[in-house]
Amino acid sequence: MTPLADIPLLFRLLDAHGTPGDEGAVRAVLEAEWRAIGFDPVRLGDQAVYVSTSAPGHAPVLLITAHMDSPGFAVDRLRAGRGDAGLTRLGHPAFAGRSTPGILKTRDGLFAATIRKTSAPDGECAYRLRPGRTLKGWPGLDHGDRVCFPARPVIDGDRIVSAFLDNRLGCWLLVRLARLAATWRSRYRIVLGATAAEEMGGFGAPVLARRVQPDLAVVLDATYEAPDQGVHVGRGPVLTLSDASVLLSPAARDRVRVLFAASGTPLQTEVYNFSGTDARAFASQGLACPVLPLLLATTGNHSPRETADLRDAAGLLNGLRTLAERGWDAPS
Repeated sequence: MTPLADIPLLFRLLDAHGTPGDEGAVRAVLEAEWRAIGFDPVRLGDQAVYVSTSAPGHAPVLLITAHMDSPGFAVDRLRAGRGDAGLTRLGHPAFAGRSTPGILKTRDGLFAATIRKTSAPDGECAYRLRPGRTLKGWPGLDHGDRVCFPARPVIDGDRIVSAFLDNRLGCWLLVRLARLAATWRSRYRIVLGATAAEEMGGFGAPVLARRVQPDLAVVLDATYEAPDQGVHVGRGPVLTLSDASVLLSPAARDRVRVLFAASGTPLQTEVYNFSGTDARAFASQGLACPVLPLLLATTGNHSPRETADLRDAAGLLNGLRTLAERGWDAPS
């Protein structure tokens, strides 16, 4: 079960305004928590931040990473005469209906707004902030300012419903791992890293991969519930075998299954050939390390109401401990 003391941290991460390329509020929460535990975060510009556990000399490096951003919008048109602002999507935010609440971030603060869909000439959807008589209701509004959904998290038993579970759940696990790893008999020096802009080009992960150059990498993220593949919320973490960023062999699949079985954690698997995660960064930097995308199934992905199961997050932590203590090369 998830310690109740960890829930306020998850809520703070969900409350942080973090769209692709503007993740400073999420990074600040991570850095503060890591420092409180006793780590000294290393910042790689605005692209990534990481901490490293101590380990005996020449220990191989296990990098566990999650991304800080969630899909949102950027202001692209300031139409003072009409009293509204146009929006460009950053990543793939999605919502039902014609409008939904939003949070606008300007240099002067955070402001409530309404995001509306309209029809564009090409037949696609266009997005804008709700029109008013003037733009003065949003002080400091400028070209490129960011808009996201409000989180409004609710926990019902083991389920959590909120915006931004992709991938604030992963960031939350990075803090929990920083606390737990000190009690593990890890074969690795464990590096915990958070990246920027995964939802919009994946710019942060290559910077982190090149700096750390791990011997083994684990990418934490969210994925879609897929009943046709037997992937369900609440039935354990999900290992991605194939997508647009990674392609695991059956041998690698079986090795991960053995490790998770040893931890008592059910493991689901998925196969598809679209979308992707930060896993793509490692091969792009010429690194030959194994890369394991270990994800949490959700419904409503990228919407104001994503749903996940906290038992899946707890199981993922158990599986990661076994991986760290037994090692990737342990006999199966």
